[in-house]
Amino acid sequence: MHTRIAQITDLHLLSPGNMLMDIDVNARLQSVLDHASENNPDAYFLTGDFCAQDPVQEIYHQLRPLLDALGKPYYITPGNHDDRGMLRNAFYLDGHNDEPIKGLVRVNNLDFLFIDSAHGVVDKEQLVWLRKAITLYPRAAIVMHHPPVPMGVRFMDNKYPLRETEDLLHILTSDGRRRRIFCGHFHTSRTVEHENLQVHLCPPTSFFIKPTADDFEQVILPPAYLMLEWTEGGDFRAVPTYVP
Repeated sequence: MHTRIAQITDLHLLSPGNMLMDIDVNARLQSVLDHASENNPDAYFLTGDFCAQDPVQEIYHQLRPLLDALGKPYYITPGNHDDRGMLRNAFYLDGHNDEPIKGLVRVNNLDFLFIDSAHGVVDKEQLVWLRKAITLYPRAAIVMHHPPVPMGVRFMDNKYPLRETEDLLHILTSDGRRRRIFCGHFHTSRTVEHENLQVHLCPPTSFFIKPTADDFEQVILPPAYLMLEWTEGGDFRAVPTYVP
């Protein structure tokens, strides 16, 4: 079955009328949503950092009608700028308060395991769940905010990596099965191979970071998203899509 999923990440939204580093992050998100919807995806994956700085409940309430208007299923995992309880309040997600937002998502005949790395780690309880889930759904791809391996983006690899990754990587690599991971957080786009893992980094709707810089350096690029496509013939494509 032909399946198309639009991954959208690192929105960094503000209240209407405000700018972030001289860019209109809200308008950039809307342009991405408009463009992605024209491609008629089967679903949308939103991989975190919905708020620009500290989490604000109103930002999530502001976002929900934009996503509902897409008319397609959408699935959410939080980032390090998000609050799990606020997300639950706005989107009526399962669980309570600060519990991780995780679970199995099925789109057509494809399985995805969503992991919550909002606190910069994948906690022990999630690891227990993942170890079991990955045996039940061995062909599932992983969806999370942080990439679990270094991505060659100097500032983010050094300053804001996912922490305590040894047990997580053991679970993801010990069966040797080729496995895709879809993530964001690093504010650029690339694909990195690590053992049996193929890690796809989604470009942001908000600001871009220069990958070769040791300190934070913004790069001016159009807002973007990642179009994931599985063809009927069994091919897979991950296409970074920049919106003029």
